[in-house]
Amino acid sequence: MHLRLLGRRWAAALMALLLPLAAQADTAGSGTFPHAAVRVLVPNTPGSAADVAARFVATRLAEAWQQPVTVENKAGAGGIVAADAVAKSAADGHTLLLGADGPITILPSLQAPLPYNPRRDLVPVVSLGETDFVLVAHPRTGWQRLSDFIAAARREPGRINYASAGNGSPQQFAMETLKQAAGIHVTHIPYRGGPLGLSDVVAGQVELMFIAVGPALPHIRSGRLVALASGGEQRHPLLPELPTVAETYKGFRAGTWFGLFAPAGTPAATVAAIAAQTHQLLLQPQAQTELAAQGIRATGYPADKFQGLVRQEADRFAALVRTVGLKHE
Repeated sequence: MHLRLLGRRWAAALMALLLPLAAQADTAGSGTFPHAAVRVLVPNTPGSAADVAARFVATRLAEAWQQPVTVENKAGAGGIVAADAVAKSAADGHTLLLGADGPITILPSLQAPLPYNPRRDLVPVVSLGETDFVLVAHPRTGWQRLSDFIAAARREPGRINYASAGNGSPQQFAMETLKQAAGIHVTHIPYRGGPLGLSDVVAGQVELMFIAVGPALPHIRSGRLVALASGGEQRHPLLPELPTVAETYKGFRAGTWFGLFAPAGTPAATVAAIAAQTHQLLLQPQAQTELAAQGIRATGYPADKFQGLVRQEADRFAALVRTVGLKHE
């Protein structure tokens, strides 16, 4: 056999052995997810319900993936800053948004143009949870029930101040909807996140606000705040004696949802991997119990169901913007 021909055959045989190894090396590197640290941007301040959910999930994903999963609070402009940062990130799944109704389904109808388009630039990956709001007031107001607040607001239109997590936040929408239903006028004081507004209500700087049940609960139990009504369709399991707003104003609903979003163009396999792992950990009874203690109902809806929810919420808030007549401040 000619030596040159023999050399070519040996080369071919060697390549046949090396190609599968090279493919394995690629799979172990940039071809798998995650192959590096994952960052979750939260457009809320620490201590909010969304922040609690993000940190809960991040800790468990890090354990499952054997990669760091860090949470970065990036509050500002009602969530626009964080959402825009993720929308402009590399579409590889290693930068995610803890998205909620504010920057995803409210602000697109309230403030245009945004630096990103949530339907075009962000992909819903998996829902994490939902939480009801509770209407809380400083004890100095003397209010014990929703009707006490409504009566006071009717006596002195515009004098009472309410806090929110910012312009275009679901907390603002909740109060503006209640204002319309009750025919009252109270003044909006926007904050850079719900926990900051809550701190001022506890301090007596502002009279009241809608806030997620979890952050409010310790203050309600200690007597530093008075719970006037809850915002869910049914009474909240952590506050079973507290009437809902809907018991007085039929159809009223106030709360928020949150989930993970990825930049548009993220590979479908990566989206599916994140959704599957997150769904699995949220289905665990212990996870549901721990989140329920924080006032959060774990959901874990996969991408297709979550995408449907996001579309429905966008349509609902677009209608509310028209009905309530809310404008960006």
